[in-house]
Amino acid sequence: MQSFDTPQTVRAAKPHPRRPQPGTWWLVLSSLLWLPQAAVIAWAVQCFANAQALQYLWLQVLAVAALGVLRAVCEGLGTRITYQHARAQVSRLRSQALQAVVQTSPLDRLRAPSGWAASALAEQAEAIVPWLSRYQPAQWRVMVVAPVIALAVATQSWLAALILVCAAPLIPLFMAIVGWRAQAASEAQMVELGQMNAFLLDRLRGLGTLRALHAVPQTAQRLRTHAESLRTRTMRVLRIAFLSSAVLELFSALGVAMVAMYIGFHLLGNLPFGAWGKPLSLGQALWVLMLAPSFFDPLRELSAVWHDRAAGQAAMQGLQALGQQRIPLPAALATHEADVQNAPDAQAHGAMAAHITLRTGSLPAPRTCAPAR
Repeated sequence: MQSFDTPQTVRAAKPHPRRPQPGTWWLVLSSLLWLPQAAVIAWAVQCFANAQALQYLWLQVLAVAALGVLRAVCEGLGTRITYQHARAQVSRLRSQALQAVVQTSPLDRLRAPSGWAASALAEQAEAIVPWLSRYQPAQWRVMVVAPVIALAVATQSWLAALILVCAAPLIPLFMAIVGWRAQAASEAQMVELGQMNAFLLDRLRGLGTLRALHAVPQTAQRLRTHAESLRTRTMRVLRIAFLSSAVLELFSALGVAMVAMYIGFHLLGNLPFGAWGKPLSLGQALWVLMLAPSFFDPLRELSAVWHDRAAGQAAMQGLQALGQQRIPLPAALATHEADVQNAPDAQAHGAMAAHITLRTGSLPAPRTCAPAR
């Protein structure tokens, strides 16, 4: 007899948050290539200031163009690889959760309703894709690119690097505070969406009975109430997402403005300290100014996809709850023979039921009773 899967099936396939996804290092490399590209631009401006504009012009133009093309190639390649890997992981999670659902007895009172299960496997599972393809690469950009840029700025001006380092910790602090509320709001939204789908499917199945009992208006009113509750929870998630973006923009703007003020007064001679031994040249100051906004770019990108993390974790918890098999089928084995990993997403959405087969066991033949005399 074939053994049933345990609830650890979906939990084992949960992506490891500290392990970089395939393609993440391409995205990190595309961000790091901005350092030499900005250095070439600053070098070109310094040549113009020294009346040597035409001496290295062609070399500078070719270097900037080559680095720009290389950045675009790395960005496109990394984005495609991360998206394909995230899509494959979601297909695998759907396959395992669906297998656990079809192996659960319909007599189990704790079995998930059909509408809620369909919602968790369809639109809710889609929230995992942005979490894996956008949030986790942005997280690794923050951990790698931001320290490298801070070290590069520190080689020219320790004071400018100190300003960036002092402004950076405030952003994760407020982002963590906002993120706790965002995750709770996303989980509430997912639960409300699943309940509304379960309610709608149940009422559609009993539509004939509702018409016979003249209960259609009452059902429509309850459906309206569910939809209004879902709208309220969705707007709450959006408000938290906009709040997190506003917090990041505020502190990043303050950090860049303080660096720009220091560089300007330093070039004017009012603040001669902050550099290593001698004042900064025009090219060095311009390079620091171009790197200062790039220091906050990974944090800004992380803020833009912060709500994707909350939605993705809520969807992952829904799939894990769906995959918790309690009472198996007593007389049938459910097998999920589809390889959803290699199938297109359209087939995974529209033909899930076609890949499920029920194999009945050998049952004893019914006894025939002799007629009474």
